[in-house]
Amino acid sequence: MRVSSPIGDLPFEPRRVRLVRGGVELEGALGAWPARVRIEASDLPALARLVPRPAIAAAAVGLGLATVLHRRRRRAT
Repeated sequence: MRVSSPIGDLPFEPRRVRLVRGGVELEGALGAWPARVRIEASDLPALARLVPRPAIAAAAVGLGLATVLHRRRRRAT
């Protein structure tokens, strides 16, 4: 992946994806710097405007399933 910024195009190397309270977090490296992207439920409307409707439905189902599974695991421990 590449990220364009005012200082140039930098490679982004994803290293970890995890469910966090209220969303999903992607950790990695942006060039030489550690970077973290956090997507929360409040971000979904903005993201939904960027993708076609079938992809929105698939993402919503995936996020819902991930949330349910995460909650079940937290209750089991």
